Amino acid sequence: MIHHPVFSGLTQKEFETAIKYFEKKLFKPDEFIVKENENSDMAFLLLEGEVEVIKLTIYKDDYVIETIKAPSKNFFGEVNLIDKGAVTSTIKTVTDTVILYITHERFKTLTYSHPNIGVKMLWVIAEDLARHLRKADQDIITLFNAFIEMVEND
Repeated sequence: MIHHPVFSGLTQKEFETAIKYFEKKLFKPDEFIVKENENSDMAFLLLEGEVEVIKLTIYKDDYVIETIKAPSKNFFGEVNLIDKGAVTSTIKTVTDTVILYITHERFKTLTYSHPNIGVKMLWVIAEDLARHLRKADQDIITLFNAFIEMVEND
């Protein structure tokens, strides 16, 4: 069994069912798993290797937000798994990397075919999304306060 939060509520039998919907992919160093602003319908688990999470600045320069090494509790692309929209950050490999991924359609098939598994996995994804939303809210307040301070001190 792969020890990752998205599988944490599953029994061994449920895990064996769920994992069949995921596919494994290998990447060499300096390859892009996904690029910011491109549409995607996949979510990823980092099994081996190291990746950078990159955002574009307003000047279109890459800014590395963080570097993540496997094993990681991160689940990349969970928003895209749900809405198939634009990717919010670029994920680029630093070393040889192994990921597991699942597409929107395969995840829907899993959740409709095995609702008990789907509910357990969706709760983990929802908690992760809620954590990201709370952090984004706090970041907005921090930026707003910095802006107000800058304006008042001018």
